[in-house]
Amino acid sequence: MQYRTLGRTNLPVSALALGTVELGMDYGIQAPGHFGRPGETEAISIVHAALDAGINLIDTARAYGESEAVLGRALKHRRDQVVLATKVALHQPTGALPTGDALRAHMLANLETSLRLLQTDYVDIWQLHLVDEAVLAQRETVSAAFAEARRSGKVRFTGGSFYGAAMPEAALAHDLFDVMQVTYSVLDQRLADRVFPLAQAKDVGIVVRSVLLKGALTERADHLPARLEPLRARSRAFRQLVAESGLPLRPAQAALAFVLAHPQIGAALVGVRTLDELRDDLVAVHTQLPPDLLNQLSALRLDDEELLNPGTWGET
Repeated sequence: MQYRTLGRTNLPVSALALGTVELGMDYGIQAPGHFGRPGETEAISIVHAALDAGINLIDTARAYGESEAVLGRALKHRRDQVVLATKVALHQPTGALPTGDALRAHMLANLETSLRLLQTDYVDIWQLHLVDEAVLAQRETVSAAFAEARRSGKVRFTGGSFYGAAMPEAALAHDLFDVMQVTYSVLDQRLADRVFPLAQAKDVGIVVRSVLLKGALTERADHLPARLEPLRARSRAFRQLVAESGLPLRPAQAALAFVLAHPQIGAALVGVRTLDELRDDLVAVHTQLPPDLLNQLSALRLDDEELLNPGTWGET
């Protein structure tokens, strides 16, 4: 495993990090044989296999179904091997955002729930889930809750997760986060333009997710609805380039290797639902793509928010 320093946290984290939404709930493109969460025994085996392979950064969230509870049981005797990150969703199911003392109380109550489910006294990185303009407008309250959690010893570092490029750039204007979790892939390279350089200048660690764009960079893209044909076509072009490269790589491995080639990325999150998927992903850590292939893959970039945000796809 390769390790990188995660910004000003100075935490050494594995280049490949384990995302656990698929261990807690059904998630992803509903392709036959590639959908549905694993049973708890297999989920725990996946976590242990990741640790055995040198992965030390594990990411979860209150919103990921049973993920925190599964992780709590999986890490019961291995907590000291993990940089553990979780998230608190600030918006209510109605979309409303608490303010002032109500927001602070909501954050800290959710932290207590996360700690109980994760069976730990602290988390290394406590993140706001899906930061938007309304959340940034409450930054003073958020900052106070962060400070209280850190003083208590229940949180070491703070973070936020984002969709798109506009919000991460706006957030960097405020000193709220030690770590930012953002989207980046062969198709979605928008953050490399401004966000990554700004984060580096402020020594904010970058963790990327949606490396496979919810499966759209694999054969699962063929199961996307017809109205997403531009995305399906770009996926086919990507897979064809990988096949024609002569490298013994599957599309998912090439997609991960592309992301890991970016020097400003601290870690890339992968979500898996089987041990075989985890083993395949680990190959990317030791894969260096030739410069000409990197250039060809870079040219597949899209900038259409409708195509790059799975929340607009109408999929699970």
